[in-house]
Amino acid sequence: MGLVLLVLIVVFLLTRGPEAPTPNPPGTFSFAVMGDAPYYAWEELQYRLVLQSLDANDLSWVLDVGDIFWHPCTDRYYQKTLDGFNGLRHPVIYTPGDNEWTDCWEQGSGGFSPQERLDRIRQIFFNNPTRSLGGSTISLVRQAGREPFPEFVENARWAYEGIVFATVHIVGSSNAMKPFPGRTEADDIASRRRTEAAAAWVRETFAEAKSLNASAVVLGFHGNAGLEGAEDPKWQAFFEPFITAVEEETERFARPVLLAHGDGHVYTVDHPLVRRTTGRRLENLTRLQVPGSPEVGWVRVVVKPGAEDPFTFEEHVVPRWKYW
Repeated sequence: MGLVLLVLIVVFLLTRGPEAPTPNPPGTFSFAVMGDAPYYAWEELQYRLVLQSLDANDLSWVLDVGDIFWHPCTDRYYQKTLDGFNGLRHPVIYTPGDNEWTDCWEQGSGGFSPQERLDRIRQIFFNNPTRSLGGSTISLVRQAGREPFPEFVENARWAYEGIVFATVHIVGSSNAMKPFPGRTEADDIASRRRTEAAAAWVRETFAEAKSLNASAVVLGFHGNAGLEGAEDPKWQAFFEPFITAVEEETERFARPVLLAHGDGHVYTVDHPLVRRTTGRRLENLTRLQVPGSPEVGWVRVVVKPGAEDPFTFEEHVVPRWKYW
């Protein structure tokens, strides 16, 4: 019995805490992308290890692509996540997912009006539009305050080492077009307007990249837009005109483009986008889909600015048995 206890103590000590950090190779920088977790109480324990791991690594910032919890959609949960972001030593850039506003009509989530919850997210997470979240912050340009889409404070842009980065508010649940009890025409109009704002922000981001002679563009958003071609031909229609803007601007840019999103919960790195007007695959576009619940973790993106293939990826997931 004593030997078993000793073995358990040794295992606990040897596996305690997050994995060891990985240094950045010479001539590179790295950033983290995560999303779609934590959903359950036990995943919140693993999420603490994720935050510790992020703090231990040399990261230029952390990008959270949304679905920061499952339910309930309360201000308390918003604040809890915000406190976690601000507790990190790195800058944090956040773009909303569907769980924290689109799906909040569900009784388990509180039976809220989705648009009312989105208003609260904007007030709580984006009350200082010119700066990121996090223990240290970076300067951001926002779509907010600009006609014709002055309300979209969540859409951000910044440049670093000759690369232009942006967040775009595109979500799951059919890009917030999924029917729900009590859905009104106002919900439909709001979803279409948000997607039009997203498309305009994509085009403005590529215009900025051209003016800066940027070597690459990175877009972060939540929803899986069926870029690889959905079985249901109507699926991509939920994400228009955003997808068309991405296709046209990626083709015109002709330099590396990275799309980082969540929603699918399965870690994926591929080149899925085909120009629908020509049938040509846009090989300069890479898609990263982050792991999500029941996998709790993050992806380290290592960037070598100016390289022909500037992005490499490392998946960091907390083992399902690990809670300490």
